[in-house]
Amino acid sequence: MNKSSLQARLGGALPAVAGIASVLVLWHLASVVFADRRSVPAPLHVMQQIVEDRSYLAENSIVTLREAMVGYLWGNVAAIVLAVVFVQSRTAERVLLRLAVASYCIPLVAIAPVLVVVLPGDGPKYTLAALAVFFTTLVATIVGLRSSDPTSLEVVRASGGSSWQALRFVRIRSALPSLFAGLCVAAPAALLGATIGEYLGASSGLGVALVQAQSSFQVERTWAVALTMSALAGLLYALASLCARLLTPWSTSTQTVGSTPRVEAVVQPRWARGLSGLGFALASVAVIVGVWYAALALLDLNAYFAKSPTDVWAYLFTQPDASSHRGELLSELMVTLKDAALGYVLGTLVAVLAAVAIVSVRVVEQVVTPIAVVLRSVPIVAMTPLLALVFGRGLVGVTVIVSLVVFFPTLVNMIVGLRSAPPVATDVVRAAGGSTLQAIRVVRLPYALPALFASAKIAVPAALGGATLAEWLATGDGLGSLLVVSYSNSKFSTLWSGSVVIVAVSVLLYTVVGRLEGPVLRRFSVQASPHG
Repeated sequence: MNKSSLQARLGGALPAVAGIASVLVLWHLASVVFADRRSVPAPLHVMQQIVEDRSYLAENSIVTLREAMVGYLWGNVAAIVLAVVFVQSRTAERVLLRLAVASYCIPLVAIAPVLVVVLPGDGPKYTLAALAVFFTTLVATIVGLRSSDPTSLEVVRASGGSSWQALRFVRIRSALPSLFAGLCVAAPAALLGATIGEYLGASSGLGVALVQAQSSFQVERTWAVALTMSALAGLLYALASLCARLLTPWSTSTQTVGSTPRVEAVVQPRWARGLSGLGFALASVAVIVGVWYAALALLDLNAYFAKSPTDVWAYLFTQPDASSHRGELLSELMVTLKDAALGYVLGTLVAVLAAVAIVSVRVVEQVVTPIAVVLRSVPIVAMTPLLALVFGRGLVGVTVIVSLVVFFPTLVNMIVGLRSAPPVATDVVRAAGGSTLQAIRVVRLPYALPALFASAKIAVPAALGGATLAEWLATGDGLGSLLVVSYSNSKFSTLWSGSVVIVAVSVLLYTVVGRLEGPVLRRFSVQASPHG
């Protein structure tokens, strides 16, 4: 390597180093500002605690990693198999895709107490880890399988090959880059699912270590455990990324990630499409209810704690106290919706502004990216208690927590969207005397709308999940707190009914975003990307 090349590499690395250094400086300043509250220890003190607790942290890390990897394996296998079924059968996709969306929209804090009740041993932790990765990998695999070269597919068909042969010889290779992108995103999520399972019932693991440190007011150890979780999440992401680069060296494309793929349309009159959509929606509900009943029967669960759809319906509508039950759930739901909405708006606004700055100024990207990666790698279950210490357990703390959940996926998708604008269009604005900001407003932002909707489909359910988690671990209000309190007090009808309500609301909001996407994009004359 010659001297000029080395200098160029060092020069390119300086902004990234500056970004990491700025995180440490801000951390140190926060430790000084909040010194009286002892909520933010100095970085050096946390590092010392990690060294002292290295054996303790290593033992618990192994437990959590094992749980996360088991869930990661099963969740991804299920997602890949189902993606293949969807690509091969349009009918199966239309019926079952809503079930997959429902699995994504389940806030982990809503389903975690239910799983702890109905599954033995480490089953809840494995299942939560699997649920955390399932939808991301499913969508990435479907997008990849459908990105195959049409000419290659036509060659297989012209040669008398079946759809399964097209899958084997063409689609699988085409799907690998997108699949590995999904696996990279899913890796840290598996750790989050396993940790939440440990929070609700385990004897060891990083989740248990975090609870013990918090309950003992060991602030340095709390931060040490949280940083260990972050390091493991970052390590899993890095390993998945390395495998992707080694196994798919031909892949250089970037895509927005996270929204459901579009089911291939069939030309029909509007009334026929409406009836067809209603029929498939009812079929999807029937499948969900059928799976619910089948799971209860197969697991042979006690009706005292395992409630059926009939039990939930009675609790909400036919029991003598049904109106009070609905009132309680509605009151707590309003709190959760307010928490989620404020955090979503703040997180989206900050992400859009950051994306504009990154696209406009190269140095900003090099400085901000390491900070964003650090924030993304910290599991929200570890971050929530720390942020509650710093920002309090009220509305401000919850808003900050939810906004961080929303920030990263919106930032990543918006950067891709802003950069998708044709260079010729931006050049025209500049040639007419327009500034960089005018080019962004007139050209780049309209082209980024599909990416904004793609990120909204991720961020809206995530905002509800973040709000319920913050309510559980920080505020003691809202549905998140009600669900965990109901579990602790053996109020299983409230637990199951509240879980159904939050899932139904999440799916509804997800669907509303999807319905708004088409009219808004048409209004601004922007075509949605095929992956959005």
